[in-house]
Amino acid sequence: MDQHSRFNNKILSAAIIVLFLIGLFWLIGYAIQFFLLIFTAILMAVMLRAGTNFLKRKFNLPDWAGLTISLFTFLIVLGGIFTLIIPTVANQAAEVREQLPEAWSNIESTIKETELGKTLFERVEENKDDLIPEDEKLMQYARSFFAGTFGVIGDLLVIFIMGIFFAASPQLYVQGVVVLAAPRFRRRLEDVLNQVYLALKAWLLGKFIAMLFIGIATAIGLMLFGVPAPFALGFLAFLMDFIPNIGPILASIPAVLLAFLVSPMTALWVGIFFLVIQQLESYVLVPYIYKKTVSISPVITLASLILLGILAGPLGVIMATPLVAVIQVMLRELYIKDYLEKDLDEKDDNSFEKRMEDV
Repeated sequence: MDQHSRFNNKILSAAIIVLFLIGLFWLIGYAIQFFLLIFTAILMAVMLRAGTNFLKRKFNLPDWAGLTISLFTFLIVLGGIFTLIIPTVANQAAEVREQLPEAWSNIESTIKETELGKTLFERVEENKDDLIPEDEKLMQYARSFFAGTFGVIGDLLVIFIMGIFFAASPQLYVQGVVVLAAPRFRRRLEDVLNQVYLALKAWLLGKFIAMLFIGIATAIGLMLFGVPAPFALGFLAFLMDFIPNIGPILASIPAVLLAFLVSPMTALWVGIFFLVIQQLESYVLVPYIYKKTVSISPVITLASLILLGILAGPLGVIMATPLVAVIQVMLRELYIKDYLEKDLDEKDDNSFEKRMEDV
């Protein structure tokens, strides 16, 4: 084959790869909700598989027994939340609903004491009719809400069933991906997929510990400040902490509002309290838990939340961080180490590992 033919073949190969990547990105963008559901099921499978492997290693149980115990443990924990925690949270949530109007009245009176606040509220009163939706629109919102609720229940059921199947036969799906690569790359790809599993497992464990810290610290702190419904607000903070950056801010809003029932100064201290525990989580707890394994830049985290929120809505926001953790591992292993640093010693001062040691 002459040089001209080899050049044409390279151009053709490059064009095919570019077209394939364009098609792949288009498909992901078009069906991103579907891919995120799959990824959420994989995340659940990682959790179940981590429990299964732990039981197999510690108690020498067969695989099916370990998975069964892990699944029942997960269901028992969920059942415990619903039977023990949810009733208390529901009672305190009712208290929150009753007391929020009074808290808002306190805030309104405080704001109206200033000239700027008084002007703003006068303008709101003048345009009050435009701000309140018509009955027909309210019915549309209600229908959308209930349709969305049933859709979420269906999605959760799909995630639960697929997660069990993934956890029951992980090698079946792993090898199904591995054999798509050329034979000389298969062992390396299998190793990278194992590193992805370890990263997701570490992220899940670390995130649960961080959420537990935030939930308990919030409940105790609000009890000490005398804020109503501390357990409901602590449980809300626990759940919302799954979403980095945005979740804690959303969880702090009802707490600060209810703190106005006590006094404006208490509301200020509650706001400072939320800020402090979030800083402790971000700069002390999270770096200690994750070390160097799944550390993600706050800027990348926020950017991924915004991007996936635009593309896929709430599910995109919830799954943004673990998805970034997976992409980060694959870029590091397959692109940086296997392509850019293919002929570079890992101990070289210019290597990825050496450059990231002191970062």
